[in-house]
Amino acid sequence: MRRLVLDASAALRVVLRQEGAGELVRHIGEARLVLAPEVYVSEVANGLWKYVNSGQLDLDEAQGRLEEALQLVDLLVAGVELVTEALAAAAKHRHPVYDLLYAVLARRHGCGVVTADRRLAGLAADFGLPRAGEG
Repeated sequence: MRRLVLDASAALRVVLRQEGAGELVRHIGEARLVLAPEVYVSEVANGLWKYVNSGQLDLDEAQGRLEEALQLVDLLVAGVELVTEALAAAAKHRHPVYDLLYAVLARRHGCGVVTADRRLAGLAADFGLPRAGEG
């Protein structure tokens, strides 16, 4: 089964129809299971809030895009299941815990992380995670 972990940066790029969204949609569409840590919900909502706050989206549009982003994920995993390992890895790699939640989840399930964040992509490579679409 091809699985992947989807991060908020990639989801935002997709639902906002930004550059590179097509490639991300392809990876998501090829997956049989799309996972995300529960922090995904807050991160996507916060990203959309920034667009509302700047006047680039109205609230109704943002709420529609949020619903769209939530539909991209098949399974949200509770942070409590990941956070101890994520904190240890964050300390070791000097990287924010938020990103490590995605990387730890991917490592546990042997799948790649689909992200638009270069630092997280680099971290995933350091973890030896498969590239998007290989998991």
